[in-house]
Amino acid sequence: MKFCYISFVFGLTVLQFLVPSNIVIAQSATDSCTSTLPLNGLAFDSSLLQCVEGWKLQNYILRYAKTAENTWDFILSAPDSSAYIAIGFSTTGRMVGSSAIVGWTNSGKGDVKQYLLTGKSPGLVILDQEDIKIVNGSTKIESVSSRLYMSFQLTAELPRERLLYAMGPSGFFPASPEFALMVHQFVTSTTIKYIPGPATFAPTMSPGPATTPTSGPSLTPSSAYGLSPSLLFFGIGLLALKFY
Repeated sequence: MKFCYISFVFGLTVLQFLVPSNIVIAQSATDSCTSTLPLNGLAFDSSLLQCVEGWKLQNYILRYAKTAENTWDFILSAPDSSAYIAIGFSTTGRMVGSSAIVGWTNSGKGDVKQYLLTGKSPGLVILDQEDIKIVNGSTKIESVSSRLYMSFQLTAELPRERLLYAMGPSGFFPASPEFALMVHQFVTSTTIKYIPGPATFAPTMSPGPATTPTSGPSLTPSSAYGLSPSLLFFGIGLLALKFY
């Protein structure tokens, strides 16, 4: 009878710690400047790419390289949150007057569009208006392992150093023929110093004022209740000895 009681208590204790662990593990995939790009068929050597944490809070990673005279390749990586992602090139650090590259995937199909932000109202966000030169046929976006990878090429001696990042509202995708945008859910402003040479680990970009709310640290499965695995099994052992 004692043995059955001990087994029952042991089972309840294990279940108490297993249930929240499964919930905590279910997190979206992350990327970093030390990660290997999970992309095939790139038109350039990915080992040439510089890398910066463009928007640390939202885990936006920007990779870039100068691969030819006045040609710059970019890959923006961000979580796939069923929303559009965007990078804006600005002369002032503000959205108005900047040119944005916006991408999304919906039902397995990816779209990338360029917008000129001449004002804050929807009618002043102009589709396919060239303020910066995008190389024809260079835009692409795909979803891999719960992340979006948006790539494009710019023609410039040096791209604008004031960058904006944005994430659209969840569940909204611009539709043909207007491809009108809804206002972003989150946005931030940064500054970058481009390194045109061989790839090195570039520093994190200097952030501007961000409108995104801060978030606390995520819990690992072993700390879901503030206990490490070693303390958990030690407690189980003491419990078993008490009833033995």
